[in-house]
Amino acid sequence: MAEAARTYDKTSIGEKMTGVNIEFNIQDALDAMLHIEAAIDDMSGLFEHMGEVLLDIHEARFNAQESPDGIPWQALSPWYQESKPKQKDKILTLDGTLRSTLRYQINGNTLLFGTNVVYGAIHQFGGTIKPVRGNALNVGGRLAKQVVIPARPWLGISAQDKLLLVDVVREHLGFA
Repeated sequence: MAEAARTYDKTSIGEKMTGVNIEFNIQDALDAMLHIEAAIDDMSGLFEHMGEVLLDIHEARFNAQESPDGIPWQALSPWYQESKPKQKDKILTLDGTLRSTLRYQINGNTLLFGTNVVYGAIHQFGGTIKPVRGNALNVGGRLAKQVVIPARPWLGISAQDKLLLVDVVREHLGFA
């Protein structure tokens, strides 16, 4: 945009006054809009970047052992912690399977994120496990009629994570 001060006389406006002449180059705006349109047409790059950020977010969550809201996961029961053969101080971690099976998948204009490990849901939402066959479960060498798993939300994003993902979108659209 270019600005030029100009003084008008009585014949053009009625009285002498000072004004500003503003010129707007619409091409800059059109170029920016075309750049945004191109970025929106192919969301795969954006979704891939977001998927990688989500993996980092959840890796940090496992390290901190807390929910997306920053609430520490409920501690392991003493008898279970004692019976764990390894990783006794780690909640939701024995071999690291749950953590290592987090994946993202791009399906058209959708980014899917999660795990295909069946027991991921019971750790997220909590629940009671009862034997399907027989009268008892063998949990770490201990027989139990049922095991109550408390909810330990591990999947999701916090308000701070949302801001980080918005920054990824801004960067992708060229607004950084």
